[in-house]
Amino acid sequence: MSMAKLRTMRPTRTSVRAGKLLAAATYLLFLCAVSWHLYKNPLYRMDALQYAANALLIQKSDIVQIHRQIYDDVNKSIPQPSRDYLQGRQPGAPADQNRSREMRSKHPHLLGEFLPLFAIRPLYIQVIYLMHAAGVGLIRSTILISAISYFLLGALLYFWIQPYCGPLFAIVVSSLLMLSSPMTTLGSENISDCLATLVAFTAIYLILEKKLLTPGLTVLLASIYFRTDFVMLAAPVLVLCWRKRWLAAWQTAVLAGVALGSVLLINYFAGDYGMGMLYFRNFHGVPVAPGEMSVPFSLREYGSAFRHGVTLVLGSFFIPFLLAGLVAVSRAPRSRALFAVALSYSALHFLALPNWEERWFCVFYLSMGVAAGMALERQHWVVRLNSADGDSDYRHPEEMTLGATASASIAV
Repeated sequence: MSMAKLRTMRPTRTSVRAGKLLAAATYLLFLCAVSWHLYKNPLYRMDALQYAANALLIQKSDIVQIHRQIYDDVNKSIPQPSRDYLQGRQPGAPADQNRSREMRSKHPHLLGEFLPLFAIRPLYIQVIYLMHAAGVGLIRSTILISAISYFLLGALLYFWIQPYCGPLFAIVVSSLLMLSSPMTTLGSENISDCLATLVAFTAIYLILEKKLLTPGLTVLLASIYFRTDFVMLAAPVLVLCWRKRWLAAWQTAVLAGVALGSVLLINYFAGDYGMGMLYFRNFHGVPVAPGEMSVPFSLREYGSAFRHGVTLVLGSFFIPFLLAGLVAVSRAPRSRALFAVALSYSALHFLALPNWEERWFCVFYLSMGVAAGMALERQHWVVRLNSADGDSDYRHPEEMTLGATASASIAV
């Protein structure tokens, strides 16, 4: 075959770029449609009412007015049966949950006692406040934040793995992951987790993929102000940066102190009731007046909670994603750092709070998706060739063989 024929077979750089743009546009349109569906069909959560009340507390101090405004918005914007669910009138729900929610809907001071438990998400509360000030309703703001965050998470996932496995496999991997139950639930719940996950996942991307240490660590520390348990993500990231000599020992220690100090500072100014109340709400039930309770938690109770938590882990999505990550690490060594960080975060989180809710561990699921994309690099049906100016072209293996044969003939 002549060299002229080979040149005509080879896709031009313009056609490659056009194909990438078409693939990205197709995926983003699909992701936009899914995000719109989640926005129109949200899962209303009780936590959203406390976040919204804390947002109003930025400007108001009268808990009676705040209570009235919150429940007016509930009655106006939330359809049945979700309204009954939030006001403690859901048949079949646990009795303590119904009673607590009913009492909060009737008594402003009881709603006020719950606000410190949710004031520990200060930047998320600020986002709600700003959107509400811009004219978006309180409850509608929480729904919109999650839907937009879901879209941005899916976009970041695609653009992270696309250079490794190409547009086709990036679309497949990203779509399957974003349509998985943990991710769609994350995007449809009107609480802080989707936005917080977006911030934390962005930090990992900046640090591990782009090697932008200062912006990445800044975003990582900011994620703690969206969800304080991300201090357990900061720990393995900082250790990794120290091990790779990206940070000196003293820098690592200072940043670790900032991360831990941020949690203590947030809890102090929020008036949080401490780990005892956190464990009570996770393992015993829903209190009516948390500010008036003393809730010690023993090591024996921790052991019982840990055993129950293990059963929850075994029935969750963790095991399939862990296996996918292990396969990815064996085929793509470059994914080891990401795998280690995500797994360490999950382990630390579970040890600190031995309960399992999928929304807490979506950073792990997303990271395993990225690792899978990296593992597909050598399995892709095209071979990536880096050009001198940093752009990438793709050629079919058959063309590579033909090119090699032609080169050998010329050499002879």
